[in-house]
Amino acid sequence: MQSIHGKKLIAVAGKEVFGKKFINVVNSEIGDLGLMMIGININEDDFNFFISNLAHSKVEVTIFMPEYQKEAAKHFGLEGVLLMSYKDGDMKFITADEVTPIDDRKLLALAKRIG
Repeated sequence: MQSIHGKKLIAVAGKEVFGKKFINVVNSEIGDLGLMMIGININEDDFNFFISNLAHSKVEVTIFMPEYQKEAAKHFGLEGVLLMSYKDGDMKFITADEVTPIDDRKLLALAKRIG
């Protein structure tokens, strides 16, 4: 497992994520679990590059905002939508049947699943 500052890195990937206040709220709740969440703004042109490199990045967990959930599932050949990918030897996935809004409660619940 790779870590940043001794913590497992969780990326929240979307079009306008960086600076979202709910990431700071969730970080205050998950710090004791050895987790650190960051927002990554990705435009549509860069999404394929980003997702193609997930397996080799320092990011251990990626939570996808609604705008990329369908595209992420397609990339990995999954049914439904992809809420979260994480490394556990191989890449593992948490999916849903439909696009799911991501707020602070949903972020916290997903982070605690891997924490």
